[in-house]
Amino acid sequence: MKPGLYPVVGPPASGKTAWALELALEALRRRGRVWWVGLPHQRAYVYRLLGQKGAFLGLEFLSFQALYYRVVAEAGRLGPLLPGAGRVALVAEALRALSGPQVAPGEARLFARAIAELKRFGLSPFALPKEGEAGRLRRVYFLYERLKGKALDYDDFRRLAGKVPLRLFPRPGLVVVDGFREIGPLDLHFLRRLAQEVPVLLTLELLPEGLEPVEELSPRPIRRQVYALANPVEESRYLLRALKRALAPKALGGEGLAPEEVLVVAPEGRIPGLLLLKDEYGLPLVDGRERALADTEEGERVLALLNPFPTGRDLLALGFSALGRRALRLGLAGEEALRALAEREGLLAEWEAFCALRTPGEDALAWGEAVLRCLGVSDKEPFLARLRLALRVDRANPLSWWRSLLLDETLPPEPQGGVPLLPPLRATGVRARRVYVLEWLAGRYTLEEREDYFLLEDLRERGLLKGLPRRLRGLDPLFQEEMASRGEEVFLLYPEAGPSGPYAPLAQGERPEPLPPASLLEALPHEPFRVEDPTTQAPPPHLEALRRYLECPFRAYALRFNLQEEDGAPGWHLLPKELPRLKEDPQVGPWLSAHREHLEGMAFWVPWQGRRFVLRLDGVRREGKRVHLYRLLPPGKEPDLSPKTRWTEWYALKALLSRKDVEEVFLWVWPWLGAPKPHRKTPYRPKERLPLAEEVEEMAQAAYQAWEKGAFPPKPGPHCYHCHLADVCRKEEV
Repeated sequence: MKPGLYPVVGPPASGKTAWALELALEALRRRGRVWWVGLPHQRAYVYRLLGQKGAFLGLEFLSFQALYYRVVAEAGRLGPLLPGAGRVALVAEALRALSGPQVAPGEARLFARAIAELKRFGLSPFALPKEGEAGRLRRVYFLYERLKGKALDYDDFRRLAGKVPLRLFPRPGLVVVDGFREIGPLDLHFLRRLAQEVPVLLTLELLPEGLEPVEELSPRPIRRQVYALANPVEESRYLLRALKRALAPKALGGEGLAPEEVLVVAPEGRIPGLLLLKDEYGLPLVDGRERALADTEEGERVLALLNPFPTGRDLLALGFSALGRRALRLGLAGEEALRALAEREGLLAEWEAFCALRTPGEDALAWGEAVLRCLGVSDKEPFLARLRLALRVDRANPLSWWRSLLLDETLPPEPQGGVPLLPPLRATGVRARRVYVLEWLAGRYTLEEREDYFLLEDLRERGLLKGLPRRLRGLDPLFQEEMASRGEEVFLLYPEAGPSGPYAPLAQGERPEPLPPASLLEALPHEPFRVEDPTTQAPPPHLEALRRYLECPFRAYALRFNLQEEDGAPGWHLLPKELPRLKEDPQVGPWLSAHREHLEGMAFWVPWQGRRFVLRLDGVRREGKRVHLYRLLPPGKEPDLSPKTRWTEWYALKALLSRKDVEEVFLWVWPWLGAPKPHRKTPYRPKERLPLAEEVEEMAQAAYQAWEKGAFPPKPGPHCYHCHLADVCRKEEV
């Protein structure tokens, strides 16, 4: 081929990679060199395709960044490399200089992304307006470039590669650029320069303006099947059974596919759950997500030390097991809570050792080296490099910045054998013989197009900013088509409903045929252990137990003798036995004296025996034919005399008004250390209609008839969120 730029355009699954591979093989057969430029995660895929064609020498896979680095290095224009974390650190330094020390890592990351986009499209700070948040970005951009000095960030390499002399050695016979949906103006400018010396084959889905394709490919036929499963659990189980059948040898009833011929695409949040089940099903599943330094065992220990709100898990990871186990069991987090726990449990020495380990000395870098050595980190340089950047941002308090920069540090991809579980973006540019796509639902497979914080859509059409692409371009249908065409056979799975209700699929599917069991738990016959519902023939101990029965019979059974679980009144429970001691209390004593007229003659916790159950009245005071009923509450609690939450007072009120020796009944609500408040301004009198009491009586009658049957099954509902039984009603489920 003669030097020149040869654009090839086609939709997903149109054979662009196969077309480019044939041209690359022709160049290799002529003993030429081929540079294949693609996304980093495509490296293993491209080499595997090449290996299937035979043994060849001369093809080298490069990312755009590696290609730019090589071109700049050959021209002798290299400078100190500024990684992505370094850009965030310098932007943070610029923000602190312009806005003060109160700069969060997230804010610095927002500005760094905006600057990276501007540089990627060749725009300087002068292209930005001077007012508003865009003007603030302009000032930060100026100062960032000044602080950067002679260092080169990733976009500087892109800019320099378009200017420096091209000294290609050894000179390639063909350059293939494949796997990209579209290409930016600086990348296109560089490829035009490169095409003046060597042939450049460029495959794209979206062609830039002014570029005419030499070949337009049509989509190839793909076998697609959409399956609807009942819920996400059934979807996962069906996927794992299908994978087991696909990988099993044909002699055992399987399909005999090799692991590299199968691919699974799933939202990133579903991948950890599938990896947990791989041992149960005996499947060679591998994590296809981008590896981060924080995900390694050493990185987890360092992040546990740097956590601003340490937890019991962090303490356990660092070897402080005694305090860590107690904190984990109690669910405590934060320095104040953990210190109080250490003082109470006699583990203050362990807590102080933890605090000493995470407190930098005067020389923070020396402290960092000592900490990494103490934590058993073998490769210290990636951690220390981020610590140096954090010290440049905030030398007085570098720990939060160190932690943030470590969370952003990614590791180079490593080839792994097995069936990869890929998030959507890492599935671009790779294909397989068979692909399973999970959660084929609306909103799952999207590029998340949204307006930029600094430069809205209308600003991107003015002046020098016309070089920036619009953020809202409606590319989601193209992305979804790309995800649905990653293999020769594609199975799109989706759950019909989940905990939040029905889901909206991207395409309607049918129920798949059931697959045979694929794990021991599914194949072995077994009956799960089920505990029978509790039963009793004893009468209800008190009226509130019947009210609980209507909410949940199991809870009523477990708490049938316990009134403190929800009906207790802290503070009031000390009366009347502790009354002399309470009168001497500096807080309670004056309060008791202020309400002496109510307390004198009051009887506390009065049991009133009925024919079928007992009423336990919180407080009762009698003045001749006048009766005062008190509902005693904890401090600050609102009245709870609704028929849904309290029955005793209403049932007692109706019973008292039916007696000849009672003419008036006053109903009071009284919180501890508060003032008694009448539930109604006027007292209740005989022959007065009491709709709430009648409602309570009907509910109590229905609950009593159900109680007499003796069955107490669990009854899930909103009340489960306030239940203190620790989900014991479901412990028997296996």
